[in-house]
Amino acid sequence: MTEMSVNNIDISNYSARLLSYAVSGTTLTNNVSANTNLVKMPALYSTEYGTRTLTVTLTFFPCLDGCSAKGTEITDRYAAATDNIARFEAELIGKTVEIALPDGYIYTSIVTSISAATFDSSGEHDVTYTFMAVRHKPTITATVAPNGKIYCQSTTPCKFKLKVTLPEQSSLLSIMGIVVINISANTPLVLDGELGLITLGGVNKFLDSTLIDFPLLYPGANTISCNNSQADIQVIYTPVYV
Repeated sequence: MTEMSVNNIDISNYSARLLSYAVSGTTLTNNVSANTNLVKMPALYSTEYGTRTLTVTLTFFPCLDGCSAKGTEITDRYAAATDNIARFEAELIGKTVEIALPDGYIYTSIVTSISAATFDSSGEHDVTYTFMAVRHKPTITATVAPNGKIYCQSTTPCKFKLKVTLPEQSSLLSIMGIVVINISANTPLVLDGELGLITLGGVNKFLDSTLIDFPLLYPGANTISCNNSQADIQVIYTPVYV
């Protein structure tokens, strides 16, 4: 199993190894009603979800062109390790990256601080990176029968994508409260709540819909309502864990 990867690239490609990591909890900001009744809880209107703090410490080894530099001069060993650090950090700084860790989660991350490197006489360098991060699992694609249920693994409501294909042409399709007209047979209709798009065979279909707001998947069981019993429906979403 890969101990750590960044954007699907194993950190061993930078002659690095995961020394330690820590993931903080998160904060929830609740929007509640004013309440002077100490016996009754205030009404909860909405909740804003905070990010986590991810701290990762890596050891960078002195390798030159993939070969150990331990038998070389100490200045060459330092140079080799610092070159590996520079290559790694070039993929982090000023970017949003996907970090996979041994806990089985993926962290959508932005680096916020980088420690000074500490090193020993072998040329190995330890560097600690701090990120603001959102924790999630890999994207899930599930086939759901019309008016069937899907269990959403997220701990928070999440945007998702619906992909619907009909075996015959239809003048009207109603799915999860959204009506779309003039649907061709065997042509994927995609309602993409993440990108805010509705397409039929890749062509914009927004004006042929009654959409006001894209629906969300909520933690637990969700019904995928549909007026066409022959529809082939795929639900695609990324489970997020607050």
